[in-house]
Amino acid sequence: MRTRKITIPAILTITAIALTACGTQTKTDEPARKPAKTSHKPTASKDPAQQFLDWADNGGSESIDTIATDLGAVDKDSHPVDLAGLRESCSTLTADIEAAQGGDPMPDKAMAKRWDLALEHLANSATACTEGSISEDQASFDLMASEMDIGIKHLNAVNKHLDEVIAS
Repeated sequence: MRTRKITIPAILTITAIALTACGTQTKTDEPARKPAKTSHKPTASKDPAQQFLDWADNGGSESIDTIATDLGAVDKDSHPVDLAGLRESCSTLTADIEAAQGGDPMPDKAMAKRWDLALEHLANSATACTEGSISEDQASFDLMASEMDIGIKHLNAVNKHLDEVIAS
């Protein structure tokens, strides 16, 4: 039986709660970004659960864990606020999200959509975090918290599905 090395929902819930202290209003004039195109049709030779496990075993699970670790670092640098630390942790989060977006496509169509949305919203959050850590602009931190909350919800859904498939 496979096991996960960290409990992502706990890390992500803590991060989401902690980041709301940065602010709750979101206003932006930036255009919405399109999610990465990472889904493809499953092959007939393997069942969908096995395809999803193969994706996880070939870097998908590692991407989820890396992003969760990055989110934990952002949380640590947010309380108390360490602007230089936030610049660094948000930069790392951005790089790891870009790597995940360039990774193998997720074969599960429903989960691929959630994964793409998680990456899109977390990328928006990381960008706002970086901008806020440079400008100390509260609106950037508000956007960071809002986008992170949405991204975490999608990431939790993917992680939950992965845990369910592993358990079956």
